[in-house]
Amino acid sequence: MKNFLPCLKGLFGLLAPVWGRLLVCTLVYLLEAGAGLAFVWYSKEVVDLAISGGELTRSVLLLVCIMAFQVACRIVSRYLEGYVLTKAKLDIRARAFSKALRSRWQGRDKYHSADVVNRLEEDIRVVSEFVCSSLPQCFVTVVQLIAAVAMLFSLSSSLAWILVWIMPVAVLAARLFFRRMRRISSDLRNIDGNIQGHIQEHLQNRALVKSLSCESAIENGLDSLQDEELRLTRKRLNYSAISRSFMQLGFSAGYLTAFLWGVFGLRDGSVTYGLMVAFLQLVGQVQRPVATMASYIPAFIKALSSEDRLLDIDSMPQDSGESFSALGMVPELRVEKLTFHYEGRSRMIFQDFDCVFESGRLTAVCGPTGRGKSTLANLILGLLSPVSGRILLCGADGSSVECGPSTRRNFMYVPQGNSLLSGSIRANLLLAKPDASEEQMRDALYTAAAEFVFDLPQGLDTACSEVGRGLSEGQAQRIAIARALLHEGGVLILDEATSALDIETEELVLQRLCERYRGERTIICITHRMAAARLADSLVTLQ
Repeated sequence: MKNFLPCLKGLFGLLAPVWGRLLVCTLVYLLEAGAGLAFVWYSKEVVDLAISGGELTRSVLLLVCIMAFQVACRIVSRYLEGYVLTKAKLDIRARAFSKALRSRWQGRDKYHSADVVNRLEEDIRVVSEFVCSSLPQCFVTVVQLIAAVAMLFSLSSSLAWILVWIMPVAVLAARLFFRRMRRISSDLRNIDGNIQGHIQEHLQNRALVKSLSCESAIENGLDSLQDEELRLTRKRLNYSAISRSFMQLGFSAGYLTAFLWGVFGLRDGSVTYGLMVAFLQLVGQVQRPVATMASYIPAFIKALSSEDRLLDIDSMPQDSGESFSALGMVPELRVEKLTFHYEGRSRMIFQDFDCVFESGRLTAVCGPTGRGKSTLANLILGLLSPVSGRILLCGADGSSVECGPSTRRNFMYVPQGNSLLSGSIRANLLLAKPDASEEQMRDALYTAAAEFVFDLPQGLDTACSEVGRGLSEGQAQRIAIARALLHEGGVLILDEATSALDIETEELVLQRLCERYRGERTIICITHRMAAARLADSLVTLQ
């Protein structure tokens, strides 16, 4: 849990984009509160006129107008609040999503994907509602409270002093548990993220769960997480119950004092009926703001806990730099004195490793599992950073640049496994080249031996579910190859891109790739199968 001040600064920093709209919304809230106080004041006049037998028509009409104005302000303020809240939520989510999407990756994610989704949904909702709804209303409540107390003093200063002291003391006593409540709220938000991660991951991989017959173990894991959530919730409810007890005692004492004051005042003639009606309404006008302000404290604590989690995303290290133009269509790659190990692990994957991927040639990268073949691809792409050494992208004119995030657009990349996203086949292809024509997509699919797409009932518009489900592994791999071929770049990296294909189809794909791109692209084929090795111009073996 971060320190209080950074969380508070981040929370109020969210006001900047919506400041103007919040100001308008707050002004309408103030008009509504002012109308409420005016209604109390004139209700006293109406009651006293009724008892004295005075003319009521004008005062009643004014009272009706005040009430109508208050209702109109309430309608407008709720509309504005809904709009501002939605706009702020969308803006904050877009920024946080961009931060998460563009964050630097060092071999593993710090947070589970479901936890990040939970932060982008629930935490943003909590923070947005506090900033755009609770905060303006809190300001209006303070103004309303000051005005109500001032009116109380104008009616009876001695009683007003009693009420002013009773209720704030009750609220302060109720909020002695601020720090503990913040800790519990933070723990609850974290356990909620863990539960969402547990559910999402095991539903996404339920075929594996079924094959291992471990449904009961997974269900028991969820039960344990939910038991912890229930324990923390009960703990928070206990503290809240104590807080509410203090508040209710204070409010009850305040109202009872005002009521008895009115009763005895009526008996001795020091209080009129109109004054008593106004005073009891004003007590409510004081108690409601105090109670509302007290309710903002747990909302504030919850918002701080959520902002704490959003700051984790905001502080993620980011990939930086714009992508360079391709250094010639057929660049060469040089790996010089490369040393690398994963963060938090001592075992070296590479140590003083050198190799060259020659321009326009097909190089097969082979080696046993776990020797760093995919790691080398991630280092070339700038997804990982070397501990020392460098990887150079060299143009035909002798220019060179070190590989990193800024050179990523120079590569056409096919990751291992099923890498299709939910959506249509067309949508997956357009990720690589948004303006690709039908002819370009058809050409890429042919080169990847994926012409089967045009035999599907909906062709390019055939839907893929999560990670390409609905297609076979081999079909998904060939579409992923076609997608990479649409991306503009001088280096084609195939990371076990044909592992799900039968031998005949694999050879067809590799032959078409060589016919189309040998001499026009530098091709790096990471594989443990012989077909690519036989077609390769050179071989890099990792031991």
